[in-house]
Amino acid sequence: MLDPDALWKEVELLPGSVVVDVGAGTGFFAFPAARRVGPAGKVYAVDVSKDLVGLLEERRTKAHLPQVEVVASTPERIPLPSGVADMVLMATVLHDVPKETVAEAVRLLRPGGCFVNLDWEKRETPGGPPLEIRHTPEEAAERLAAAGLKVVRAWKAGPHHYVQLLRRKEEPPGSEC
Repeated sequence: MLDPDALWKEVELLPGSVVVDVGAGTGFFAFPAARRVGPAGKVYAVDVSKDLVGLLEERRTKAHLPQVEVVASTPERIPLPSGVADMVLMATVLHDVPKETVAEAVRLLRPGGCFVNLDWEKRETPGGPPLEIRHTPEEAAERLAAAGLKVVRAWKAGPHHYVQLLRRKEEPPGSEC
C-alpha cells in the first residue's frame, strides 16, 4: 500500500514549499502534502476531471486546508504560472497523459525544483492499469528525458510501485533534489 506521508518525507518536502500534484484525483497525495507544507506553503491539486475537481474542492473545505488550491486543467494546459513549483508530482498517471501534459508539468518547476514520478511497476499486480500501458522505470525515464528531465534518484515504493526523483537536465551540479 502506498503511504503519502512516507513519500513526502523521502523527497524532503519542506514547510512553506509549493507543490503541484498533476492528476490529483481524490487528493490522496495532495492533502498529506498540504499538511506537510503548512499554512505558509501551497498545494495545487490539478485534475482534468470535472467530477474529481468538485470532489477535491469538497474535501479541501471539509479538511480546512486553505493552502490547497484546486485547479481544473486540460491535457494541453495547466493554468498556473511557469516556475511556480518547488516540486511537481505525477502519481500513477504518466501512462495516461500525453506529452503536452508532461511538458506543462515541467514548465511549472522553478529552477532547482524537483519532479516526482510515482508509478506502477510493469508486471501483474492485484490492481492498477493494464500491463500494456505501464512504463518500466527505464521507459518512464526515457519519456521524461524527452521533456528535459533526468533521474537523480529512484527507489521502490510499496509492493507494486516505484518512484523517480528528477530534475531538469540543464541544472548545474550540486542542485540535487
